Amino acid sequence: MNDKANHDVRGPAHHGRWKVWLRQSLKLLISVGLFAILIRAVDWRGVRGILIKADPQLLAVAMLALATAVLLAAWRWSLCASASGIALPRGFYVRATYAATFIGQVLPAGVGVDAVRLAYFMHGRARLARALQALLLDRMVGIAAVIVVMAAGLPLMWNRLPLALKLLSMVLMAGLLGGCGVLWLFAKLPFIVNFRGEGRRRKLIDLLLSVRDSVLSKDALYAFLVSMIFYSVSIAGVRWFAAALGLDVPYLLLLAIVAMAIFLSLMPISLNGWGVREGAMVVGLSALSVSRESALAISLLYGAGSAVATLPGAFIWAMRRRHVDDGAEARPETESIWRKR
Repeated sequence: MNDKANHDVRGPAHHGRWKVWLRQSLKLLISVGLFAILIRAVDWRGVRGILIKADPQLLAVAMLALATAVLLAAWRWSLCASASGIALPRGFYVRATYAATFIGQVLPAGVGVDAVRLAYFMHGRARLARALQALLLDRMVGIAAVIVVMAAGLPLMWNRLPLALKLLSMVLMAGLLGGCGVLWLFAKLPFIVNFRGEGRRRKLIDLLLSVRDSVLSKDALYAFLVSMIFYSVSIAGVRWFAAALGLDVPYLLLLAIVAMAIFLSLMPISLNGWGVREGAMVVGLSALSVSRESALAISLLYGAGSAVATLPGAFIWAMRRRHVDDGAEARPETESIWRKR
């Protein structure tokens, strides 16, 4: 009886771990598979030769841009949290962003980082509903900003883009307009409030209504502007990586290409976007007459540079217990804000 009971208790948890392991393995296989395709499409000796000749000073400038992008991401998240009614010290968001982006290097793109950030919110004593609202708002603001940046660069690149990227850009812009329409619809249909309550579906309605309210706040607008700067700085990093390899690629022509590559890398189908980002960069930069080898070298530098920029997160993750203390100190202020709301 005891053995059977123990099996019943351990069974679901064991099954859950296997599901997580299988999902991670599948994403790893996708990343490896995409790289295998790239291996057949490019001359890796040529890629190696291009990387060896990179200008160290220009590489340092590009790394400075990526390091700045991490701080901008933390700033955007703090604004989204403020719009969601969470009050935690700004240092919390900087430390948590470094840790989440570092751990996210080996987790599914986008989703893995959000999972770690949610854990930090829980350590910071944030309520689950508010934490989910802040993360969803941060994700929405980020996606909207990257699509806007892409749209800004499309007129300059439209005639050069391959058909697949043209279709992708149209789908993304249609999706952004559709999302804005849904938010507008939520604002114009007061009877939706009647769906608030208990149950999974009603809680989802509560979350969407809360996000609708926070989207219309000043903090959300500031978060969008910060996100625009974030992607502009990230693309500047790509521009400097290209310059380090001896390529003179105009910044404005990179807007649409890099924005699309970043968006695709956020899809949770690979490990931190590896493979997906490289494939998109090779296809996109070929429209600018950049060789496949040079395009892949630029993408590898960007991916590796982004990982290096998050290295402080390794130390922060090891010392994550300190976040609990910071959250405990901030708890009275946070709870007072929730009571007011």
